[in-house]
Amino acid sequence: MNVSLTFEVLLYLNSYYFGLFAVCELGMNAVKYINFDNLHHFSTDFGVLLSICFIEILRVILARRGNLTEKKWPVILGILLTIPSVLGVVYLMIWQSEILRFEYIICAMQLGFCIAEIVTGVLCLFSCCQTPDYY
Repeated sequence: MNVSLTFEVLLYLNSYYFGLFAVCELGMNAVKYINFDNLHHFSTDFGVLLSICFIEILRVILARRGNLTEKKWPVILGILLTIPSVLGVVYLMIWQSEILRFEYIICAMQLGFCIAEIVTGVLCLFSCCQTPDYY
C-alpha cells in the first residue's frame, strides 16, 4: 500500500469535510449568538474558529503540495500545523461557552481526520526521506 496515496486521499477528503465543518460552525455560532443571552466568551470562541479556518486551509495546502512533490519540509510544516488545529478543535469541543450536540459530533470527526493525517503524514515522511535504490 502506498502511504503517499493514503495521505493524499485523507487530505483531499479533509479539504471537503473542513469546508462543511467551517460552514456548520459559523452557522451554529450565529444561532448561539441569537438564541443564548449569557454567552461569556463569544468573541474568543469566534476568534478561535476563524484561526482554525486559516490554519487548516494553510495546513492542507502545504501538506498536499509537499506530498505531491515528495518534498519533506512542506509535509513537516503541515504536520506541525496540525497541532494548533487540533487544540482549536478541542477548544470548540470541550471548553467553548455553549456546546451543541451536533457541534460535538462534527468536532470529533474533524479530530479523527487530523489524527489519521498525522499518522499517515509521519509514515509518508519515512517513505519520502529514503534514498532511492538504483540497480
